[in-house]
Amino acid sequence: MTEFAPLSASKLRDELLTHPLMLSVGSFSLSTFMSRSIYGMIDWRPVLICVASDILAIGIDHYFDQAAMLSYALKTGNREMASIFTQARVLLFSNAALLFIALALSPPWTWAMVVIFFGPAFVWDFRLFAFGPRLRKEKRKDEQKKEFTIKRVPGMKAVFIGVIRGCGTFAIVNSILSHSMSDSSSATELWSPVQIILWSTINRACHAVMADVRDFHEDWEKQVPTIPVLLKSVFRTKILLSVCHLLTMWVFRHNPYIVCASVYATVLVWMLDENSPRGLYRLSFHSQTLTAFAYGAIEAYKYHVTYKSI
Repeated sequence: MTEFAPLSASKLRDELLTHPLMLSVGSFSLSTFMSRSIYGMIDWRPVLICVASDILAIGIDHYFDQAAMLSYALKTGNREMASIFTQARVLLFSNAALLFIALALSPPWTWAMVVIFFGPAFVWDFRLFAFGPRLRKEKRKDEQKKEFTIKRVPGMKAVFIGVIRGCGTFAIVNSILSHSMSDSSSATELWSPVQIILWSTINRACHAVMADVRDFHEDWEKQVPTIPVLLKSVFRTKILLSVCHLLTMWVFRHNPYIVCASVYATVLVWMLDENSPRGLYRLSFHSQTLTAFAYGAIEAYKYHVTYKSI
């Protein structure tokens, strides 16, 4: 049995506060990018729903992951750590309130999309049910019946994340903006709904696999059925990810944004490994964030040039 090793206050703050907030920047940029590139407008409601849902899903997962640290903080009277948990609860409750406000001002179809796509993320590591034969209490722990969680479906964690973040983000944006989209705000030849959905789903799934590469040692010890553990090799995982990115570049070779983002992601695949600092893996997650910023900057420049020529 692994001995409990308490985290430092800075590490705990990173897990409960910094990490959810940093990843929510990706949801902000992707939802804004989808809104502008496909529908020609930006509405605060889908953006807020995506950002708040992201913070809640990641924050809840990490909060319950640190249950032992909360007990440790309370038993030892560590005020700094207790304060971090308090701040984490404030972050979760405030975003739950913001999510409710945004949903209250959105169409009923948006509620359905949140339940379908983001619902699984809210119960990501909850024990939904147990299966297997009933065993007597004196049986060893490793013989007891297995418990089902979405996070532990063999090899499917990355796929679920890709669908939730890629398809889910588009579903939320579409549920609000499709009703107000005019003919003049339709998608350009460079971007189409199908293209962005496929690219976003693949991109987010690949980042999820990269996160599993980061946690390879821990997952291998616990035999968590992630793709790197199932392949029994970080190197094989990198080959798989490189193939995915190369195929993405070939399929969307006419789109320079996707090609550049895929090159960036491929470089990080080979730059990072299971021994790299955890913070560097956020660079992998934000390949689409950089694309959104580049797209926004170029569009702003085009608008400026057009405005000056009038």
